[in-house]
Amino acid sequence: IRPTSDRLRETIFNVLAHGLARHGIDDPVPGARVLDLFAGTGALAIEALSRGAAYAVMVDEGAEARGLQRGHVESFGLGGVTRIFRRDATKLGPVQPFEPFTLVFCDPPY
Repeated sequence: IRPTSDRLRETIFNVLAHGLARHGIDDPVPGARVLDLFAGTGALAIEALSRGAAYAVMVDEGAEARGLQRGHVESFGLGGVTRIFRRDATKLGPVQPFEPFTLVFCDPPY
């Protein structure tokens, strides 16, 4: 498991919050429904929630990854706004009964 570095996370969210504004696109994070594929530690989904996302689903088939995600969800009190799925993100299939996601992170292993 390779967590997304603090610097990279900050860069991604700065681009989302500020870099798109020059193209007339508002920050997509506040109120977003986030899907974090190959979630690993869940750092991207949790960062999105800390910046105002409404809901996040983390998908990873690794037991260690899901354990870390559960620990982070519990530590930050995010149980009501997150779901953790044990799935191969390349074979996710339909995501019903969920509402559509508005922000998707996909950071597959090398």
